[in-house]
Amino acid sequence: MNKWKKAVIHLECATDSEHFYDRMKRIDVLRAELSDGKITEDQFTEAMSGGSRDLRYHGTAIFLEHDGGRYLLTARHVLWNEHSAKRECQEEIQRCNQYPEHMRQSMLESAKDRALNQIFNIIFRVPSFDELLHNNLSTDRAFLMNLGAGVSWMTPYTFSSPDLDIAVISLDHRNGDSRFADELIAKGYEPILSSDIADAPSGEGVEVFTVGFPSSTALLGQVSQHPALTNWSSTYFSLPTYSFGRVSMLHEALPFYWTDMSIYPGNSGGPIIEDDKLVGIVSGQPTIQVENSKDLKIRIPFGKIIKTQFLLDLIQIQVQKGKRDV
Repeated sequence: MNKWKKAVIHLECATDSEHFYDRMKRIDVLRAELSDGKITEDQFTEAMSGGSRDLRYHGTAIFLEHDGGRYLLTARHVLWNEHSAKRECQEEIQRCNQYPEHMRQSMLESAKDRALNQIFNIIFRVPSFDELLHNNLSTDRAFLMNLGAGVSWMTPYTFSSPDLDIAVISLDHRNGDSRFADELIAKGYEPILSSDIADAPSGEGVEVFTVGFPSSTALLGQVSQHPALTNWSSTYFSLPTYSFGRVSMLHEALPFYWTDMSIYPGNSGGPIIEDDKLVGIVSGQPTIQVENSKDLKIRIPFGKIIKTQFLLDLIQIQVQKGKRDV
């Protein structure tokens, strides 16, 4: 079990609540107030951080080594920047309305494709509780940034279709991302190997477990730091949490299966393990509607798990991207 504990990474993905152009206007106002002596330098610095990287989302990733390359495996929805994708899609629709009708359809399709594959602009690693205990909680931690920059066929990540809900990030595709992998190794994380991946569980009723970072139990606290530093790191520290159960529904024609185990927000992207083999990636929880309520739903303690038979194909797509970039 300790092998899998050392292979899971706690991700914190950040995006802006404030639109870029609105932020530029607000900064101009702040600079004018600073120049006029209406605010102090500290007030200016604190206000500058507002609206920038202030929306944070958590998930679990699996550290993998494959053919000498290092990767992160996770759920697609952990990395998908839905907030920015929706905003930019709306802007694109408004722009398309300015063009002749025969041009709009292809433009809208392109916009939709970009939106569905939009990754968070910056992704942090949440440090462990042990780093805090050993006074090793450096703010100069490696992070992943601008993964979506450049042409789509050369990006260091690959998304599956939304319904399959898996994703892979190459940590050796770009020089800057290698530091992220190097830091993981230095901190005691150990990647699993592609030989540790099986296609799916062996059958219904088999015992499985997961280890990851459900926010309600894995997040142990926050450290106080300057707002400027918060813009470049996570303030949280955490410990991975295990959950145990059994495969409750499995069918060869379905890309997913259900487990009877406790899965909560933050577990997404984590491993499902049977007999020391990776047999699934946590995707989510089912919900049921509360009686006599149209809008209120509650989660039930089951897990929707994506079969791992699709992982190696996705990794191979990313491997080919890396070769094109050479």
